Amino acid sequence: MTGVKKRLKKEDFTRIYGLYPKQPWLCDKEVSLVDLIELCETIEHKDLIIDLLSEFKYLDQKVVNEYYNFLSDSIINDSGFIEERTIVASITIDDEADSSQRVLNDIKVHLYKNGWHSVKTVNRFNDIPKNYKKGKKQIILIDEFIGSGKTILGRIKNIREWLNGDFELKFCFLVGMDFGIKVVEELGFEVYCPLRLPKGISERYQDASETFAIEKMKELESKLAQEINFHRLETFSLGYNNTQALYSMEACFGNTPNSVFPIFWWPLYLNNNQRQTLLTRVQEGL
Repeated sequence: MTGVKKRLKKEDFTRIYGLYPKQPWLCDKEVSLVDLIELCETIEHKDLIIDLLSEFKYLDQKVVNEYYNFLSDSIINDSGFIEERTIVASITIDDEADSSQRVLNDIKVHLYKNGWHSVKTVNRFNDIPKNYKKGKKQIILIDEFIGSGKTILGRIKNIREWLNGDFELKFCFLVGMDFGIKVVEELGFEVYCPLRLPKGISERYQDASETFAIEKMKELESKLAQEINFHRLETFSLGYNNTQALYSMEACFGNTPNSVFPIFWWPLYLNNNQRQTLLTRVQEGL
């Protein structure tokens, strides 16, 4: 930290060290964190970044494992579903590997350990109808994270069109935005999710403070490349669909959702120089 310390004002050094007891994962990201603080032109920018990071949920494998236990217990003991009639399915449609398939692969181990030794898992969402025809009419859709709920609403629409109403459908997410989960629950579907998050600004700040904080965040976003290949930053401003998520996993366990504020993961500065970001999002074209 010696070289980094020389780049910081004393009060900024204190700010960063003050985060470590609550967010120890940042200890391994000091250079990225200092770069982010140096991007802030005003004390208000710094206050906002420090506050958001202090509320960040960064999951390690021990926590993730507990969440898998919660979800497998919910499926087996709370859903009312019968193993022989159930499919646990990824929401993945295209041929790109994604977090939904990884979570599906992981949770089937937990289901096995908890007594479901032969439950059918479906790696591609589009394969649900052929399994439905085999009598699998109780469906669990699973993913790592639900943001605004827009993607899930699309999957519900697909299933309704395919299966003509003769099915039972429930959802499992490791983590989710509370407002997105409520969108699904208000349609009458049960959702199991051990960690529900508020919007990082809009549901934590009030009135004028919310407006001011969003203004400060957009000022910070203006310092980032406004377009990378076919991706425009405005699409992800404040997180995709204005989700304002403060969440990620340890690098080896997950891919940062695009619902997270892009100031933490967008890879280029306005001059198109590479950033050393706090978080990593793997997405084609970025």
